[in-house]
Amino acid sequence: MQIVINGALPEPAIARELIKHLPQTAPNLVHLLTQGKGTLSVRDPAQDLCTPAQSWLLHAHGFTAHQAQHLSAGLAPLRLRQLKQIHSVAPDEGVWLAELVHIAPSREGAMLIPAEQLALSESYSRALLHAISPYLDGTGFQFEYLSPQLWRVTPPADFTVQAASTELVSQSNLNNWWTQDVQTRPWRRLINEFQMLTFALADSQERQQAGLPSVNSLWLFGGASCQQLGPEPAALRIIDDLQDSLIRQDWGLWLQELAELDRTVLAPLAAGPMPELVLTGLERYAHVAPATRRIWPLSLFKQTSNWSQWWSPLS
Repeated sequence: MQIVINGALPEPAIARELIKHLPQTAPNLVHLLTQGKGTLSVRDPAQDLCTPAQSWLLHAHGFTAHQAQHLSAGLAPLRLRQLKQIHSVAPDEGVWLAELVHIAPSREGAMLIPAEQLALSESYSRALLHAISPYLDGTGFQFEYLSPQLWRVTPPADFTVQAASTELVSQSNLNNWWTQDVQTRPWRRLINEFQMLTFALADSQERQQAGLPSVNSLWLFGGASCQQLGPEPAALRIIDDLQDSLIRQDWGLWLQELAELDRTVLAPLAAGPMPELVLTGLERYAHVAPATRRIWPLSLFKQTSNWSQWWSPLS
């Protein structure tokens, strides 16, 4: 099993300050990193249109983007695989999904709250779908329910968009990622209609009265086909405990959460054979595998890995 710890790789300038706390805060993590060999991959989210954690996950699933595609195009067929619905579409058919989201104004501009933070029910999602369905006639778009968070979208034949993942968009101003070109005008027109419908929906008003954000928009992403995925990887354990504090740059909380994770998750692992670890950050990820043992007589010497060189680089 591979252990993926999202948020465990702060940016270099911060990592150089935090590394001095790791031996006391996370001794088991330090032990594992010392025993393994790390390979660092620096990512450009503005180019991938997804987070480094998602970049690694797509790599683990063997996704190959076509020349005109950003890496984020593979997130739609990947979600179908995760939902066990990958066989519901033809292998060579482009997969488009719409995530139910909330867009809120802020001092920095509009902010997107992804579906996983909205606690959506199936009944609410289906009520939204029922409300918008009559307005799809003549638009060229078709919607199909997949889960409380996601609908499958069949767009017009000539439609395409390069869309960032909601996880990436939620980390900054929405305007940085909102595509407003002629090609996406039909979709934007449909979203405007959707926003007016959801405002008047009884379910949305009930959520607002309960202090919960309602769904007021759809975020379209995808375009890649299922055949662009490779074999499904072996079992993964994905841990998101550090992700929020990393995004908020709350390093006191980050250290507290790391100490708890080190005690509950990593301590049992440190007592056994070196597992594979994946640590992700905002612009990079690292894969840490068991170090190859040297042949005798070099094996008489203790072998360690200078993990600090990639976890906290000097430049």
